[in-house]
Amino acid sequence: MIALFSFITDFGLSSLLVREMKAAGEKNRKLFGNAILLQLAQIAVSIILINIYAIFFELNTGVKESLILASICFTLLYLSNPFLATLNSYEKMHLSGLANGLASFFNAVFIFTGIYFKMDINGIIFMLGASNLIFVVISALLCVKNAVVPVFEFDREIFFNLLKMCVPFAVMGLFNYVYERVDVLILYKMKSAAEVGYYSAATKIITILNTVVVMIMSPTYPRLSNIIYTESKEKALRVLNISVKYMMCLVAPFALMVTVFNADYTRLVLGPGFSEASPALAILIWSIFLISVNAIPTYALNAARMTKLVTYVYGINIIINIGLNLVFIPRFSFIATSVINILCNVFVLVAGLYLVNRHIGKTTYQYDLLKVIIAMVPQAAFMLFFAGKMNYMLLSAAGILVFLAGTVLAGYFNGNDYEILKNIFKKEAGRMGA
Repeated sequence: MIALFSFITDFGLSSLLVREMKAAGEKNRKLFGNAILLQLAQIAVSIILINIYAIFFELNTGVKESLILASICFTLLYLSNPFLATLNSYEKMHLSGLANGLASFFNAVFIFTGIYFKMDINGIIFMLGASNLIFVVISALLCVKNAVVPVFEFDREIFFNLLKMCVPFAVMGLFNYVYERVDVLILYKMKSAAEVGYYSAATKIITILNTVVVMIMSPTYPRLSNIIYTESKEKALRVLNISVKYMMCLVAPFALMVTVFNADYTRLVLGPGFSEASPALAILIWSIFLISVNAIPTYALNAARMTKLVTYVYGINIIINIGLNLVFIPRFSFIATSVINILCNVFVLVAGLYLVNRHIGKTTYQYDLLKVIIAMVPQAAFMLFFAGKMNYMLLSAAGILVFLAGTVLAGYFNGNDYEILKNIFKKEAGRMGA
């Protein structure tokens, strides 16, 4: 229930602040103060709505009491969002990462403490609330010390302008929430719970892997925002092209190896009881590759204040997803749902490519995409030829080497790439030496 109301609790503010805080210049302190006030207002609205549901619609008395307590203890966590977003806007992701790491540590400590003292569910919720409060304090201290000190001077114009700019981000977040769950709901209504289980097991793995890929790419968003505001769209476009190019090369060979050895990797990760989920995993793994292509262009469009266009794309994507699932699930079950997931990601790829080329500048990553596909052909042939003759993990590693050789032969990398990589290694070596 708390997650359902997260749309209101955050309302796109954290994504907006990553884009706006550093760009605000001298007005950043006042903007930040009003953003925190807006976050408090959103939390208050969310708590009120959750309690209305709990009091008037929840029939289970025990759940009702827990939900009322959780409405405060859990939504309190969102107060950290403005501080973390501001740290990210100033490209201090290592500090927001530190805050999140400490939050995970304190959550574990407080939960185990509650279990050790044999607290009931309300006691554990209270312990998590205390842990969330510590997280808010830590994120606030890190932000104030290393980024911006807020000025709490209510400005009606700034406050409502922030609220207005939040709407496209909030709607986009709602669309993402619906998109990630509607296919499971349709599958459950039209097929058996077992088939939902196979599909959900595969998507759980994909969700974790997608999260890792997005975490790697997320620093690109504040970088693009700052470049677009302080430098030029041309430089931002160069960052976009290079970032997508490297991410595709990083993710593609891993996606292919899971597809070729889907039964082995399903058994390894999920266990033999979920062997029937292997075809879904073989298909859905490509959503990770498509995310590596789609996410950074989306960041660029958001950074260039074209969030409404991205929101329209996501809204159309939901309609396509629902329509295709309703047509094909009765005959093809969760395999159809898996294929439709990939088709929807392809739609986002094409739409993102079109919008970036039209509103920001000419992209080159589509040509890199063709080279990646060419390089995957010998990798697939190599792994299929030796399948059953070698251990699948060793063969997967060898296949990745074949892919990398294919990218070199296809002219995927040039002199500029080697210079960039050399500078990165020099910079990291300097940090380690310091």
